[in-house]
Amino acid sequence: MLHIHFKVLIVATTCLSGAFALPGPLRLASTFSEITTELQHITLGNCSLKDVELPINDTKVKLPEPSPHLDLKYVVIGRGTQNYSCNFGESVHHPKKSSTPKATGAVATLFDASCIASQSSSLLHEFPAIMGHTTLGSLAFLAETLALSTKTSNLIIGEHYFNAAGDPFFDLRLSGSDTWIVSKKDASVNAPTRRSQPFGKEGSDVPWLKLDCKDCKGVKEVYRVMTVDGVAPSTCDGQNDAVLVDYAAEYWFYG
Repeated sequence: MLHIHFKVLIVATTCLSGAFALPGPLRLASTFSEITTELQHITLGNCSLKDVELPINDTKVKLPEPSPHLDLKYVVIGRGTQNYSCNFGESVHHPKKSSTPKATGAVATLFDASCIASQSSSLLHEFPAIMGHTTLGSLAFLAETLALSTKTSNLIIGEHYFNAAGDPFFDLRLSGSDTWIVSKKDASVNAPTRRSQPFGKEGSDVPWLKLDCKDCKGVKEVYRVMTVDGVAPSTCDGQNDAVLVDYAAEYWFYG
């Protein structure tokens, strides 16, 4: 049974960045409270992903279905930054203020959410917004919350970044398995408009993706869904040469 005192939730909100323009710190505490209450009413002993459904019907244009011969292996929540460059060598003919940031990749820590997914999809889908608007330094609190609920001490199971060739790489070997994938984009659709906007703003969420294997072991397809934030500023005006935009998403791995 998971119990978190309300005062602890209030303390956790003090670590949040004001840049997210939350309607108030109590919003985060309230959401944590709702999540932990729901966790108390479900049993997370069975983590089978056999009947878990990928949420690809939420977008106007639907991502392709997973290949029929593949099974769902992992559901994880990625939390990190989408990275962009505004380093163009500013000139009179190419002023920085009118330039558009160029995507250079992403970096994220991958948190195991398979047990949550096996029991409650609605609960699972709460986490990207919470984790996306909690500073990276405060994620230890969230990791402890999830670890207690899933009865595991190894919640962080991997990392995501772009390799030297510019390919999205997912390394899940912290899970204890020899699982990794160098991926390539198969399909992309715009993220749906969130039903409510307690965090962030409309149009700030990076697209949903289907990624295929370029080189892989253990998994062959990856979906990025339920994205929160990550979209670059509209121009480079006032930005540093390197622009890091916080984001979170669910990643679904099939193999």
